[in-house]
Amino acid sequence: MATLGNVLATQPFKTLYVVAALLVNLAKLPFWIAKYTLVRQHPAWSFRQALALRMTRAFISVVSVVRMRTPLPLTPGKEGARFAVIAHRAEDAGKFKGPMLANAQTVQPGDVGATWYPARLEAGGVAADTRVLVHIHGGAYVVGDGRTEATGYLARSLLKHTPATHVVCPQYRLSTLPAGPASNPFPAALQDALTAYLFVLHELKVPAERVILGGDSAGANCAIALLRYIDAYGGELDIPPPGAALLWSPWINPTDGDTSFVRTNPHYGSDYIEPSFTSWGVCAFAGQDPPLAGPSIIASNPYANAKVSGFRTPVPLYVNVGGAEVLYFDGKEWAEMMRKEGNAVHLDITEGVCHDLFMVAGLVGMEKKATEMAKSAGEWLRGLTRK
Repeated sequence: MATLGNVLATQPFKTLYVVAALLVNLAKLPFWIAKYTLVRQHPAWSFRQALALRMTRAFISVVSVVRMRTPLPLTPGKEGARFAVIAHRAEDAGKFKGPMLANAQTVQPGDVGATWYPARLEAGGVAADTRVLVHIHGGAYVVGDGRTEATGYLARSLLKHTPATHVVCPQYRLSTLPAGPASNPFPAALQDALTAYLFVLHELKVPAERVILGGDSAGANCAIALLRYIDAYGGELDIPPPGAALLWSPWINPTDGDTSFVRTNPHYGSDYIEPSFTSWGVCAFAGQDPPLAGPSIIASNPYANAKVSGFRTPVPLYVNVGGAEVLYFDGKEWAEMMRKEGNAVHLDITEGVCHDLFMVAGLVGMEKKATEMAKSAGEWLRGLTRK
């Protein structure tokens, strides 16, 4: 039976809803202006930051309800020579096992698009100072593509302030609704992340210790799963761990259908995350149509839900969470859990910022905070090389 969510994600209802939502939010705008002139979601914010964040949240809500699709063409587009197609090599087939094939009937490894910053790194072009950041973009597993418009700000910031000389962002398969044989649920994104990582190691010949694995939000969840996979299977499959990991606002548990934690979260008012957005991501990632009450079918899978258990990794972990974001509490809890496992974990809390700041810094006027974050990560990475 068609749900209201499925109906609103189809035409002409999608357009009608967008128009109606635009009119409603325009009507609310004078109220928001008056409200944030007097009081803001965070005492350190300016009027512009408070209003911009509220408008961003309204936009996220509309995008979530109509389930806006992100096209993922394997063609260069505006990125030109910086875009590459990473082929899934037949000789790497044996490196995908266990959790990588958890949904083997419908989800198999394949070719992956990728965007390079500042320029494409070619085989034979690896120098002594080459450091490659393999960054897995955020977007609740349902939006985003790693291209310039979505990830360029993050890439430029980290290239400027960290030892990374190149950033590559895999255009992993996004999960979609309604769920079906081609909806790319878990572990599609994880497979694509491994394909990109193996490409950097085997095709470009970048030593693993000079690779940094990164991710923001859902991308950080995927990066954590890849680190867990390397810990469990890397020795057997000859997949060495990266030299470090940068995890920004990690979405630790994208498997719980009870999204009431968002609206009841103490930081709900100071973030742009909406329950409709997390619900969309959880259901699509799990391959289950909404409504989804309680945990999804993958909630007990540690490669999907990082809260299930910690694990041991030789990779130093840099975990950044915003002091005003909804996922602040889960991020802190996970960092402490991993520290208790004996891992080297550096938890960096950026006070007064929302979720996944690199994604929205320009929109909400928090560029200075984003620069602080990039500089902090750079200092941490340089400290690792001095040890």
